[in-house]
Amino acid sequence: MRPWKFAKPKGPGFGISKRFYLSVLAARAQLPTMLDIVNPDGSLGAVQGFGAPLAQGASRDDLTRPLTRGAYVISTKDRTTVLRMLVISKEEAGFDPTGLMRSPQAAAVGQELLARIGATWTLMQLTFESHHPMVYPALDFLQAICARLAQLCDGAIADPLSEIYILPENLVRNPRVDARVDAREHVAIHFQSNAAGLWACTLGMQKFALHEFEIQGLEPALSAQAEAFLLSVCQTMLVGNRIDVGDKVGASRMPFDVGPGGLDRAVWEGIECCELLPPTRVTASEAIAAWATETYGRA
Repeated sequence: MRPWKFAKPKGPGFGISKRFYLSVLAARAQLPTMLDIVNPDGSLGAVQGFGAPLAQGASRDDLTRPLTRGAYVISTKDRTTVLRMLVISKEEAGFDPTGLMRSPQAAAVGQELLARIGATWTLMQLTFESHHPMVYPALDFLQAICARLAQLCDGAIADPLSEIYILPENLVRNPRVDARVDAREHVAIHFQSNAAGLWACTLGMQKFALHEFEIQGLEPALSAQAEAFLLSVCQTMLVGNRIDVGDKVGASRMPFDVGPGGLDRAVWEGIECCELLPPTRVTASEAIAAWATETYGRA
C-alpha cells in the first residue's frame, strides 16, 4: 500500500529573503510594553498575536514593563509567522540622522518625517524567523507590528533595502491595488541623472529574492509615468506572475524586452537586476509614453 500524499500549500512563487528587515525609529525615550504592541486578543489597539523577551530569566511580568535593550520574539496567534525584534540604542546601531538632515534629499523627506528621524532614541529591528507559506499574511503582520510600534513611539519606519523612511500611517496603502499585496508598500523607485538621460530603478524586490528592474535613457518629464510603469511590473511579479530575461513587458505595440541588467556593480553588487530595453529604433521614453497611453488613455 502506498503512503498517502499530502499536497504542500501553494505559495505565490517566491518567499522572503533573509536580508529583509524593517527598523522602527523610536522618538520617545520610554518604549511601550510588549502587551501594548501585541496581545492574544488584539485589545486596546494592539496587534493580535504573542510576544515575549528572549532574555534568560525573563518572566510574564516583563510583558507589562517597557521594552529594554535586547531580543524579543513576536508571532501571529497561529504561529505561522515568527518575527525577531532587536532593541538597541541609535549609538549601538551606528545610526546618525545628521547626514540625512543636512543632505539635499532632506527636502523630499518631509518635515514631519524628518523631525521624527532626527529625534530617534532607539531602534527596533524586525526580521523574519519563519513566515506563512503564502507570504502575504506574513507581510501584513510585519507591517502591523511596525506601524503599531511607530505609533506608540511617535516614530518612523526605515526600510533599508528600499532606501526610504515612512510614517506609520503611510506604511499600508488604502485601497491597495490588490487586496493581497501592493508593490507600493514594498518597492521604491529611484531616479538618477546621467549622460544618457534619466536612469530609473526599483529597490525592494530583493526582499523576496526576486530581481530588481532598471531603465536607461528616460526623459525627466516622463518620470511619473516611468515610476507607475515600474511599479506595475513589480506588482505583476508580486501577485505570482514571473517576469524573466527574454520576456516582454509594457505596451502591446512598443513592449520592452527584459534583458540582463545590473552592469553598474557599484549599485548592484550582490543584487540581481534585469534591464528593460525598448524596441529597436524606439526610445525608452517613447515606450513608456505608449504604455501610459494604452493604460490611462494619455501619455
